[in-house]
Amino acid sequence: MSKSEVKREEWIANVCASFVTSGQANRNYYKLILETLWPPGHTLPGPVVFLSEIRQVIDRFRDSNEPYKDVSRRIRELQGEEGLIGIEKQGNGVYTRYQLVSLEINSKRIQRIKLGDILWKKILQKYSHSCAVCGRSEPLVRLDQDHKIPRLRGGGNQAENWQPLCKECNNFKSTACRGCQLECQTCPWAFPEQFAPIKMQGSDIKRIKDAALKKRVVPEELLQEIIKSYFERPPS
Repeated sequence: MSKSEVKREEWIANVCASFVTSGQANRNYYKLILETLWPPGHTLPGPVVFLSEIRQVIDRFRDSNEPYKDVSRRIRELQGEEGLIGIEKQGNGVYTRYQLVSLEINSKRIQRIKLGDILWKKILQKYSHSCAVCGRSEPLVRLDQDHKIPRLRGGGNQAENWQPLCKECNNFKSTACRGCQLECQTCPWAFPEQFAPIKMQGSDIKRIKDAALKKRVVPEELLQEIIKSYFERPPS
């Protein structure tokens, strides 16, 4: 057995021994994912592995007729609460791929909890059983339990810090949060009901841009003038 292979086995064993998750099933899935991203005899960076390939490995382990649906979430947990920032994601959809580029491990997070049925139902009712960002609802999409402010940025498990997100928006939010240093309290992903971009008709956008061009100012400056004029005008 080569030195690199000994290092691989030792590293995977050490990482698995320090998992913060208490669920044995997830610990097994984490180990399978790491072994797939760093196969025997391979140096680092590891091979680029399609999400579908990782799913096949887990499905063979589970020996079930139903394909495992939460592979992406398990990988996000490895990157997040387990601190394995050396796992990089490439592409989206059927082209989603992952690669282990380094053995760097960041600080771990407090273990993710799952909300109880009663509290989750209250949160779903608050958001009209729809994704807080895109507005789609089940059964068109599956709604995930999402921390508005990520635990890595100080978010807690209180009821006010939860929102329903569809899997697609949850993935986009996770990507946007990675490495972000902006203020969470004004983030459109964390508080879409307050800070999500306002939709405008194409004709109105064109009118603002045409008017800005005539005034020789940027459209954003003209828009600020319009807003200021509206909110600062004397009450009628």
